[in-house]
Amino acid sequence: MGVDEVCQLLAFVKRWLWVDWMIFTIHFMWGLTIILGLVRYQDQLPYPLLMTLIVSFLVLVVPGCLRRYSRNLYLFAEIILSGGLCIALNFFFEGVRWQFIPIAFLIGYHSVERSYRWTGPLAILAIPFLVGEAIGFDFEPIVVSDLIVYHFAAYALGFAFQLLSRMHKQSLIIQNQNHILEQYASQVEEITLLEERNKMSRELHDTIGHTMTSLIMGMEMLRSKIPDAEVSRLDMLLQMARQGLDESRGIFRKWAQNGYESATTMESAFAELIGQFQVATGVAVKLRMYGTEYALSRSIKLTLYRCLQETLTNAVRHGKASQIQVGLYFEESQIRLQVEDNGEGNGTIEFGFGLQSMKERLEALQGRLSIHCMDEGGVTVICSLLAMQAIPNAGIRILIVDDQPFVRESLQLVLQNQQDLQVVGVAENGLMALDIIPKEKPDVVLLDVQMPVMDGAKTLQAIRERWPDMRVIMLTTFEETALAAETLGRGANGYLLKSVSPVELVEAIRVVHQGEALINHKIADVLFKEMRLQQEELNGLRQKQGRECPYGLTERERGILASLVEGLRMKTIAEKIFLSEGTVRNCTTVIYAKLGVKNREEAVKKARDEGLTG
Repeated sequence: MGVDEVCQLLAFVKRWLWVDWMIFTIHFMWGLTIILGLVRYQDQLPYPLLMTLIVSFLVLVVPGCLRRYSRNLYLFAEIILSGGLCIALNFFFEGVRWQFIPIAFLIGYHSVERSYRWTGPLAILAIPFLVGEAIGFDFEPIVVSDLIVYHFAAYALGFAFQLLSRMHKQSLIIQNQNHILEQYASQVEEITLLEERNKMSRELHDTIGHTMTSLIMGMEMLRSKIPDAEVSRLDMLLQMARQGLDESRGIFRKWAQNGYESATTMESAFAELIGQFQVATGVAVKLRMYGTEYALSRSIKLTLYRCLQETLTNAVRHGKASQIQVGLYFEESQIRLQVEDNGEGNGTIEFGFGLQSMKERLEALQGRLSIHCMDEGGVTVICSLLAMQAIPNAGIRILIVDDQPFVRESLQLVLQNQQDLQVVGVAENGLMALDIIPKEKPDVVLLDVQMPVMDGAKTLQAIRERWPDMRVIMLTTFEETALAAETLGRGANGYLLKSVSPVELVEAIRVVHQGEALINHKIADVLFKEMRLQQEELNGLRQKQGRECPYGLTERERGILASLVEGLRMKTIAEKIFLSEGTVRNCTTVIYAKLGVKNREEAVKKARDEGLTG
């Protein structure tokens, strides 16, 4: 027997209840009684004692070993080996005719489902008949009938005890399942509450931050209009406002921490979850990390955390696993969570609510869920996510170009606390920006429309000539639709009002960095006419390039359009793709403009008629 088989046998024995130990004790005491009797009366044996003891030991051990593989095989071996030994003993010793009764009880106990159809006749009729033949009473009806009655009583008692035992085990399983479900529900409730608190803290953070920033900008604008004697007081008020803004953001950031975000690493977050799980269930779980951990976005952390939680629960609730191994692989191309258990795997996996939720979460981040049932038992669950979803250390590099100092300062205040955003430079006009770009190599440029020396439109044109792939978002104070049409026509990737909320500004930068386009919905209505004039050019481009989507829709825009066709609300779409509702509305505005339609109904009709979401 190898090491693996010994480990499996020990794991099998660990799952025994007191009923299993009682059955084992009966069988062991029966075998020990036979062995002691053979030693005591060895002078009556026709064979060597050692050989007889070896045979008796095999009769005692072999059925128990076969029980691990097949219950029917165990029953057959018990009847043949133990019954044969009892029959043989009756040839050489007197008074052992009742020796098979404990075995009849054990056979009755293990005869589940339809096995009683063949174990009953053999244990109740065949064995007593052969014992009577061995005794040599010439089939006396009284002796044989007594043996049949006693064997039947033992078999029936074992069968009834098996039914009671099964009911007891099922009640324990139900209690254990309820305990696990209670633990799981409490963990889900705790995480949900923490997520709501975190969401509330972010909303307060952005609201107060936006209000305080607006106050700072307003006071800066008043600087040139107040007497010189009051400038010092204004500076004091500005200092207090900035200090209050920093303190409030610190408080909200601290308040927003929770189990999987406050932990310094994914390893510590997983270790904490696994520790709670082991205490609640008593199941042994091993965690191993492979590769060097790198920074991840909050959505990925939450997705992996939830996947691990769901997988651990399923392994115990459905697979009845006693050992689980968790591996988190930080690879160059992907991050992979792999969970293996030794439970009762089967050939088919039904996707219930939990697994379906895992699958949808992963697919929303371009990830993949795969489940494998092992031939030797157990299930392996693999959750994979692309490494490009990880947040690089440098983050998205941003250049702010605006001629007003307080605007530059307020934009820096909004962006500096974002983990994945980094302001690499500021410029007062377009010329300064063109000098900074080759040195700092920004990913996204926030470009003011109206500036002295070189305005936004000319700067955008120069950027497109030198760096055609650079992402540019135009910022304006007023709804200047003419300038919006001009800059978008020159290749701007977004057009926003400076009054946009910090949340929408941050998400707009991220969306544009990923290759999307954004237009403020207040400006977009006036731009529909200009966009319809470009419809013919788009159709020509469709025939010329043979693109799959004739209107230049990006992958994300096509996904949002598909959700619109399905009839989903803006809030639901935003939750589905992890963006704010305002950002999704901006994206739909871009979609309407590209399709040359006025509203959602026309967009849905056009998508269905031309098969744009197929």
